[in-house]
Amino acid sequence: MFTIHLENDGRSARVGLSAPPAEKTLAPLEQVTSAGKLKRVQALNGQNFLPTANAAQLMEGDPELDLQTAGRLMRDATVVYLNPAGSPPAIATDFKEVEVVYTIDGQEKERRARVFRTANVDTTAPLKIVRRMPVSECLTRFVFRGMQQLVHTDGLTFDFLHGLARSLQESKSMALIGAGPKGAGPLVLRDGGTPFRAFLYGEVEGSGGQARYRLLLLLSDQELKRPAAPAPAP
Repeated sequence: MFTIHLENDGRSARVGLSAPPAEKTLAPLEQVTSAGKLKRVQALNGQNFLPTANAAQLMEGDPELDLQTAGRLMRDATVVYLNPAGSPPAIATDFKEVEVVYTIDGQEKERRARVFRTANVDTTAPLKIVRRMPVSECLTRFVFRGMQQLVHTDGLTFDFLHGLARSLQESKSMALIGAGPKGAGPLVLRDGGTPFRAFLYGEVEGSGGQARYRLLLLLSDQELKRPAAPAPAP
């Protein structure tokens, strides 16, 4: 479970962040044979990449098969990038990761070097509520890629989160939160992760010892915008 540092109404607290529980718990499935339980492993299929092999070579022998490696288990495998210009393709060692930015009509706008970002949700500077927006506006304006749930760790953090969830429910709004000293930056949950615009959505029910709340963190990296109207025909 992650921990985030959140500020609201002049108070700040470190609270838990986890995936929302499933509405219905599924029973674990196991595949069993007479020899025992089945488990998934990665193994080499013994296939060679031979783009230059012709029909005669395939009929006379099996150049596309590597019987020495077929069936060997893969351990400690890592991702590699291949340069297709070579014959056969060689592992590319001199490359750069880039981010491609598109316009609202799908055209490429710019290419820039990919920036490695460090997590910023649990630093000395707490996440701040920048502003509140109507729920209907958030749900129709932004595309949400992920969802996490804020959870309390003790009685004080329960009161902190319950009060925030109640405030959002009563105002029928969602809270846009940001990182950094002024709350102007996007949220990065993990080192090397994607920056997200984040919103809080809250619900409460019950009172006293039966009080319950739900406070969700919705993550968005895309805003819906209407393309410019085409110019009128002459």
